[in-house]
Amino acid sequence: MTMLSIVIPAYNEENGIKEIMERVLAIREDLKKVGVEEMELLVVNDGSRDKTADVANSIAAQDECVRVISHPINRGYGAALKTGFASAKGELIGFLDAD
Repeated sequence: MTMLSIVIPAYNEENGIKEIMERVLAIREDLKKVGVEEMELLVVNDGSRDKTADVANSIAAQDECVRVISHPINRGYGAALKTGFASAKGELIGFLDAD
């Protein structure tokens, strides 16, 4: 079974994180057409000072394929990607920017 992990690093993205998460979640059925049976969405909240974590966690609470990982302080884009890649369970890994 093939799984795709999609990593979204996010820093102070409360105004856009919901939209990108919903867009990613909407492609699940289409992925099955190309042999990807499962998908996970990992949002790495990189120490945001706004409500990014709250928005992402509310979506994660409604969808079991979504995980939110939070850095307590901003560690930077590269560190957020590394955290996401290290936490990914899929054989395939991709990433998208939150903005």
